[in-house]
Amino acid sequence: MKPLIIVFTCIMMGFCLLFGVLQASALNTSSRLPFVTDNKALVLNQSHPVLPDFAFQKAGKVAFTNASLKGKWTLFFVGYTFCPDVCPTTLANLDRVYPLLPNDPDNTTQVVFVSVDPNRDKAEQLADYVNYFNPNFIGVTGTHKQLWPFVTQLGLIYSIVEESEQDQYYLVDHSASIVLINPEGEFHATFKSVRNEQGINQVDMDLMVEDIKKIQASYQQGKTI
Repeated sequence: MKPLIIVFTCIMMGFCLLFGVLQASALNTSSRLPFVTDNKALVLNQSHPVLPDFAFQKAGKVAFTNASLKGKWTLFFVGYTFCPDVCPTTLANLDRVYPLLPNDPDNTTQVVFVSVDPNRDKAEQLADYVNYFNPNFIGVTGTHKQLWPFVTQLGLIYSIVEESEQDQYYLVDHSASIVLINPEGEFHATFKSVRNEQGINQVDMDLMVEDIKKIQASYQQGKTI
């Protein structure tokens, strides 16, 4: 009789242990589930791919690389300094909400403006341009050979009318969306732009800030479990 009791007890203990493991796994999974948001312009990248190697130029002959993303949240926005509407409006809006973004030892957020017009935008003048909006903003650029694969891997695009490049005032078509990179240098989310009342494609900055806070809190929670 006693051997049967021992066997039964062992089986029950095994079930309890398995149940505990499954519960812990469920809790861990639930903590990583996407949060609830009303922002239809937010696209979460569930696979979180690491960005491929890149090396861009910024002022002071300093390279901006994958290592520049580590330990920080990064907002990437592509454009050019001669842009008549989308870029200055977006940078001004980013400056408005920048104080609302988490910036502390645990959650540092950097805004990086990637110029896709290296013909006119050199590193030093690019820095002057972004610093006009906010001294904390970073401006980077590179060759089209570097820029095109990087931009398209972020799900963004740009296009220059080649026959107009000799004209000082040629235009560049480019995405107005903003991409969020997490502290591991992984592609985390995209905030898509929508056309506003003035006909300019813009990201809803207030909704973006709300969601960034939620994303960062969820990310931090997942790291501590």
